[in-house]
Amino acid sequence: MRDELPRRALLVLGLGLFGMGLAVGSYGAAVARLVDRGVAPGVAGLGMTLFLLGQLVVVAPAAAASLLSVGGTIAATLAARGLLGLGQGAAFVGAMKHVGRRTPQARVSTAQGFLGAMFTLGLAVALAATPSAFQRVGVAVTMTAVAVVTAVGACGTPFLSAATVRPPVPFRAYLAPLRSSVGLALGLGNMATFGFLMVATTWYEAVLEGLPAVPTAATLVAFAVTTVVGRALGGLLAARVGDRAVVRHSLLALALLLVGMSAGVHLESGLLVVVAVAGTGLGFSVPFGPLFGLAFSTLADDVGVTLVAMLAVGNAGALAYPWLVGELVGATDSYALGFAAMGASVLGIWLLWQRAVAPREL
Repeated sequence: MRDELPRRALLVLGLGLFGMGLAVGSYGAAVARLVDRGVAPGVAGLGMTLFLLGQLVVVAPAAAASLLSVGGTIAATLAARGLLGLGQGAAFVGAMKHVGRRTPQARVSTAQGFLGAMFTLGLAVALAATPSAFQRVGVAVTMTAVAVVTAVGACGTPFLSAATVRPPVPFRAYLAPLRSSVGLALGLGNMATFGFLMVATTWYEAVLEGLPAVPTAATLVAFAVTTVVGRALGGLLAARVGDRAVVRHSLLALALLLVGMSAGVHLESGLLVVVAVAGTGLGFSVPFGPLFGLAFSTLADDVGVTLVAMLAVGNAGALAYPWLVGELVGATDSYALGFAAMGASVLGIWLLWQRAVAPREL
């Protein structure tokens, strides 16, 4: 039936994205281990910068990146992050385009939401489970298992039915969304949500372990749950109040939560930090769906063009932050200034959103 979702494609591609979510989410535990071994925080944080850079450049197998992480050395870890960014960027855009072209227009958002949720689920599971997995079975076994999950998804893709072939999109079409204030605001909104989610997962475990009497594992599980739940909640809220209102309010809330995170770290308030960590799970995820809904309806007719534009602006904007937070930790011996910088950046994006997007009838 033409009105049905391509279930096999969703299962295979979703499994691959789930595996890559596991690989991405495992980095927080890797950073904590590197810092404990004496690696400078700025160098350790550079790994997530390389992941975001890899997404900009695109195209290398993510399973190979997971296997590189088995070594546990700083060189292997940083190389793995760059490869993982390449693979995840290519797979994310490719999976979205494939499913979009095989799904009836009325069901496209549902199908793509499922793929995004699978990646987010993998990210959340890894964030919550990787620290204990590293301790119980070791880095090599954990990352090999992640690589296997990703590879299973990759091995199934040649057996999927072909999608509709369309003429290549001219290169200038990819630049068009970046020339408008609306396109820039939407891309920077992606920076504040997906980009800063990557930054947060890099450092949250180390922050929590540095505070006395804070239940690190339980807090990371709470963050994982709110991150996954927030994706669904964003869609429900958008149906009631509209995409623009959801993004506007949640960006402001995210800015305040990151500032609260900074204050909690500075004051060594475990309660404030725990509330901020769990709250940012919602702040990063609630606006994600409405943000892309607006982008798909306004930036370009081709879903691939829209995805590339959003990823390009979002990842380019977030590139410096994993390294920056690490350098600020090294300079101040505290994470407070790094999270304050992130909060101030989100507030700036919210102000741009107010001017460029909120008043418009999109």
